[in-house]
Amino acid sequence: MIKIIRHQLWNQRRQNGWIFVELVIVSFFLWTVIDPIYVLTSNLALDPGYDEERAYALYMDYYDELHGKFDKAQDSVAIRQENLYRITRLVKNCPEVESFALVTNASFPNCNSWNGGQYFNDTLKVHSQYYQFVQAEGGDVFCTFGMKDAKSGQIMSLPEDCAAREGVFVSERMAKELFGTADAVGKRVRYGDSTFHEVMGVLQDYKHRINEQPGNLLIQVNGKIPNHNWIQRMYMVTFRLKQNVDVAVFEKRFKAEVVPQLNVGNFYFTKLGRFADIRRQYENESGVTNTLRLQYSLAGFALLCVFLGMVGTFWIRCNARRQDIGLMRSMGATRKGICNQFLTEAWLLVTVAFVVSLPLTIHRVYASGFANPTMDGNPDYWQNQPYTHFFIVSLLTYVVLLIIALLGTYAPVTRAAKILPAEALRDE
Repeated sequence: MIKIIRHQLWNQRRQNGWIFVELVIVSFFLWTVIDPIYVLTSNLALDPGYDEERAYALYMDYYDELHGKFDKAQDSVAIRQENLYRITRLVKNCPEVESFALVTNASFPNCNSWNGGQYFNDTLKVHSQYYQFVQAEGGDVFCTFGMKDAKSGQIMSLPEDCAAREGVFVSERMAKELFGTADAVGKRVRYGDSTFHEVMGVLQDYKHRINEQPGNLLIQVNGKIPNHNWIQRMYMVTFRLKQNVDVAVFEKRFKAEVVPQLNVGNFYFTKLGRFADIRRQYENESGVTNTLRLQYSLAGFALLCVFLGMVGTFWIRCNARRQDIGLMRSMGATRKGICNQFLTEAWLLVTVAFVVSLPLTIHRVYASGFANPTMDGNPDYWQNQPYTHFFIVSLLTYVVLLIIALLGTYAPVTRAAKILPAEALRDE
């Protein structure tokens, strides 16, 4: 059958040539459309390393000297520290709260800020983001954020003397880059004031931004709020609710009963933000949502155009061969046999055209830099492996193209094969 099909394609090479050229162009075009969707979707699908369910950030602001409610007697560093602890205790004492953490405003997922620095293991240096957590009032950043131990997969435990020992926690990727292994507990890392800090745990890889890949992360554990003049703008409380708490009921009670108590000194309540809402706000404000919508819209429009164009082409091709179908039926060919032959022809055309388009696609990949992984890309992820990345996108492109071609062939050939041989020949 393959030999007959090969001869048939060659005998109609003029007509098939135009279809072949169209398929080559479409193959190249589809690859460039599917590639960014694959990367964006793959990054979003990566485990973020935290759990946003039932997690909140408490937003507070501070009256400055120009505000009518500013109280100068409440403006010393010591009083600001105590007021922050008092606000933390108000959240801690809510019966619905399971865990809480006093952190900086750059130390929770999808927040607007980002802090980073250089960290050393002897002479080996890596750049990493860092979170700052104050181990006071019984707070636990790992339970609050749902961060897990890289080895056990369970919520990371926080030693009671962690702050006293100036301990730190690092992500699995950072541990591998800095020490060559994820088994880094007990090792020491140097940063900032050039003193060494003990690694007390290794976390599963973590994404600070939902659309990004997990990066290096170090969590500094402090015993108290530092004596800085800007702490009123720097620290905030995050917390997680218990499993069976009704979120809507809690938020209503919190705003009615707890919020009035949060206006402590010059601090005043502004917003209670769910981690999920903070993520969505970041996606909207940073353009992530619009980028995804644009890419998916362009891909949908491109696929629709390709589908209509290819269906029309193969429909015309099948209708133009109604006489051949009539002859095949008059010679005893079954409808299924005719349908299989035409589908095989379409498969061969698509396959050969796709193979011919690959050199053009490879040239495009290297010319545009798609083949070069990002400097901070984790090579463990397929989208950062040039050959694997190219193979997956090419396979997806081929499958989409083949499905469209087979659908565009199946409908008209099935319709034509149902016509009686004499009727098909008379029409011709």
